[in-house]
Amino acid sequence: MRKMRGAIVAALLALLAAPGCGARKGAAGMVRSSVLGTYPKETAALLVLEIKKIRALRPDAPWIKDMAALADRQDGPFREIIGRLGPELMGRLERLSLAVVPRADSSVGYAVLAEGSFDAAKLREALGGSDFLTLVETGETDFSAALLQDTSLALGPKSVLDRMRENAASRGHGLDGNAAILSPLEKVRPEAQLWGALDCRSLQRMFKERPVASDFGKMPLDSPVVQSLVSIAFRGMIGDSVDLDLYGQADAEANAKTLAEAARGLVALGRVGAGRNQAKEWFDFLDGIRIEQRGAEISLRASIPSKTMESLVGQMKTSSQPPAAESAREPAQASTIQAPSTSKSPPRSPVGSAPPVGSSGQSAPAPRGTQTPGDAGP
Repeated sequence: MRKMRGAIVAALLALLAAPGCGARKGAAGMVRSSVLGTYPKETAALLVLEIKKIRALRPDAPWIKDMAALADRQDGPFREIIGRLGPELMGRLERLSLAVVPRADSSVGYAVLAEGSFDAAKLREALGGSDFLTLVETGETDFSAALLQDTSLALGPKSVLDRMRENAASRGHGLDGNAAILSPLEKVRPEAQLWGALDCRSLQRMFKERPVASDFGKMPLDSPVVQSLVSIAFRGMIGDSVDLDLYGQADAEANAKTLAEAARGLVALGRVGAGRNQAKEWFDFLDGIRIEQRGAEISLRASIPSKTMESLVGQMKTSSQPPAAESAREPAQASTIQAPSTSKSPPRSPVGSAPPVGSSGQSAPAPRGTQTPGDAGP
């Protein structure tokens, strides 16, 4: 009887502890239990998009469709691999992730992982009948594709993909063993559609020899306070708006307080620097930011309105226009500038020269729609 009571008590304790353990794992548990764990152990940053979850919401926000269309405008090896695999790949895609991987030569490596309900046989056929294919290999450019666990496709430099294939064969030696990334991910609830983490110490080492001409709240990025940031985890819920939560970890409470004050300063600076005609959504976004600091932890919550996302994605579409379109506009602009003037007024004299003989000394008025040198901006 005593043994039975002990077993019942142990079972109850296990049931009570189980939800807490699951909550503490958060998104870190997803890394350990999925192919995400095959990323190299030295990964410094991870970004994950839960495509399947986003599709399940069926959001009507136009910016999401526009962002998906950006993939068709990209040139280079990514466009080539999509052409090889066909549109079926995008339809079966369930999760897309990106890892930033430091390299031994101080350069920045990367890997992209596409997970989904893919047909392994078709993937191998697209890769030339094997699990690995190098698409580009020159002096400084290296881009390959590798099939992992029959249902996932990894893209990136060969050296990074080789590490991922080794980790897939022997789990626990990749990102699934990186405490610097997994620990902050324990704060991220796994239902998010967008999530990830940054190992700030690894990123600091990566860019130590590459000074960045920027600052954070009027503090240089190489200042001791900014360098005190140990890690950042984030999650996003995507719908008509994008709701973001960031969780920062500093090495000391005093530094966390200074970082929080700097972040609030940036928000205030954004309001002061906004123009009179700035969109109302920008102010709504700034007003919705909440920054809190408890001990050595910093949390930030923000909501990006749909119209603001449409504006950001619109700028991305403009910047990603094919070079041909840009070059096609330039000759047209040049021909407009070089066209001879139809005005009957005498030609204007160069700055500092005397007026033509017989003239009254007054320059002719400039045609409408033109700028004089004095009117031009700096």
